[in-house]
Amino acid sequence: MLSHPMPARTRRLFVVAASVLVLGAGAGIAACGQEGVSVPASDRQAADLFVEHCAGCHTLAVAGTHGSATNVRTREYKDGPNFDQRKETKACVLYAIRNGGFSSGPMPQDIVVGADAEKIAAFIAKYSGSDKTEPKGPAVNVSNCPLG
Repeated sequence: MLSHPMPARTRRLFVVAASVLVLGAGAGIAACGQEGVSVPASDRQAADLFVEHCAGCHTLAVAGTHGSATNVRTREYKDGPNFDQRKETKACVLYAIRNGGFSSGPMPQDIVVGADAEKIAAFIAKYSGSDKTEPKGPAVNVSNCPLG
């Protein structure tokens, strides 16, 4: 409680400022997660599943997700592969989903199952590797996937 009443003009400014902050925050929350999805309507359901289940740990530009570390020095334990830089096959993605990844990391086994797992795997196989650059010299398979 204030020791003296707030002048009417100050009170109005306070109310206007608070309203602007609340409306601005609400607009930011409403737009969160939808602005970066850039796939055809036929792939939208798979993109939404990827965003819902995988966005916290994986990066994939077409789904608008940025869960992977961009700097190895600031990498966290939970940071999964950047699928813009790493091409995956459907079989390898399904293997990772069913087994919790490839390197006993923090990815839970069966994070999605059934048709949803199939949709996510096909989605990643279709769109992964968009920023992949091939190293100079002989081809080297760096994938951890035993199927791939």
